[in-house]
Amino acid sequence: MRVAGSKRPEAKPTLVTRHSLREDGRALRILLAEDNPVNQLLASRLLEKQGHAVVTVGNGRAAVERLEKESFNLILMDIQMPEVDGFEATATIRNKEAATGTHVPIIAMTAHALEGDRERCLAAGMDGYIAKPIQVEDLIDIIEKLASSPAVAEVATTAKGRGQEPIDTPSALARVGGNMELLKEMASLFLKGLPELLTNLQDAIMAGNAHAIERAAHKLKGSVGNFSAQPAFEAALKLEVLGRDGSLSKAEPAYAELKMEITRLKAALANLDCLEVSP
Repeated sequence: MRVAGSKRPEAKPTLVTRHSLREDGRALRILLAEDNPVNQLLASRLLEKQGHAVVTVGNGRAAVERLEKESFNLILMDIQMPEVDGFEATATIRNKEAATGTHVPIIAMTAHALEGDRERCLAAGMDGYIAKPIQVEDLIDIIEKLASSPAVAEVATTAKGRGQEPIDTPSALARVGGNMELLKEMASLFLKGLPELLTNLQDAIMAGNAHAIERAAHKLKGSVGNFSAQPAFEAALKLEVLGRDGSLSKAEPAYAELKMEITRLKAALANLDCLEVSP
């Protein structure tokens, strides 16, 4: 992945202006890890004004935990934070990504701006660097440089569908004639068999067995489809198609995306008990 700030070869790259992300519909989901409330407010407002969605956490540990539950296109990571600093959080994130084949761009933020800081941040696995106090032009420019990368553009496109609820409860209920108890029973059976479904799929990916990937993903797709779980259904379908086409290089990141949607689905199914159904 191209490091923010580095120069591209003379190849006439596509120009990304500070308005083009919004015009192209490529609003990003950004995780902001910053412990200073004033800096949180400033950075959030600047990013939201550009059309991006911002989730804010106060330390590196919270950033890692949030990233395990949700998907983000980019992380703004303060270097000095309580509990877990930016370097430690980045190392944890990169270690986890090594097992999934994914890569979320991380922009370091520091108030020091000392000589060698940029190199230290890049060596730690971060993709860019910005000094504080934050200057709006610098912030927009570095995000645009990273967002112009094909990898981030692909993630941004995928993220468009992530505003969907993990299940369409009215549709799922309609499938079972409005019988909530039956839907709960189906959910219980699904959750009981889910670990085996995921293990079979993961084993197929690790073995590089395209046919087994297609079969396992197809089976999982059919299961989640019973709950009108469109995001998980589409993620499983993506893996099924990759297996059918033999595109194994994309299987691991697609599996990571599926796992994220399955996590959301599990939470939604667990909340079925909280729903009140009209008699």
